[in-house]
Amino acid sequence: MQSLETWLGARGSMLALALDAQRDIICEHVAHKLATNYPDLCPNLPAEDPELSQQIMFQQTPQRFHTMLLAALRFRTLAIVEREYRWLWGIVQRFGVERSHLLQQVHWYFEAARTFASLSLEDLAWLRALESAIEQIVLTITSVPPTSVQPPHPSYPRLSHSA
Repeated sequence: MQSLETWLGARGSMLALALDAQRDIICEHVAHKLATNYPDLCPNLPAEDPELSQQIMFQQTPQRFHTMLLAALRFRTLAIVEREYRWLWGIVQRFGVERSHLLQQVHWYFEAARTFASLSLEDLAWLRALESAIEQIVLTITSVPPTSVQPPHPSYPRLSHSA
């Protein structure tokens, strides 16, 4: 039996095309699940700021996951997924997002993909393996406490406002 990496190399681009053809319905399905199941998630997002509202978060989160997954499939590497989750884990916790939320979104995405994308039985089986691999990445990354995120220090001298 071939490895997941071998399958990604052989079928990753084709799977990306199949998933992208159903992007809207997959992402809408996941956005609806997020909004329905987690109505209290990220309540601190300011409703008056259209770029940071809870509703926008529910809509954009599945879109970002979809885009990340397509990149991983097209470049044939899960390192993209790992780096994205390492980056975001330290940030999303500040807004009440927990490991279970991330895992549930992954599950809902792949559930929708299996439902809406036209895939062969073999690709469906590999899609389950891909889901499992991404869940393992999330479990591994979220088991380590995030490092304190410090704002970057500018490489230029700061201007003094004293008169």
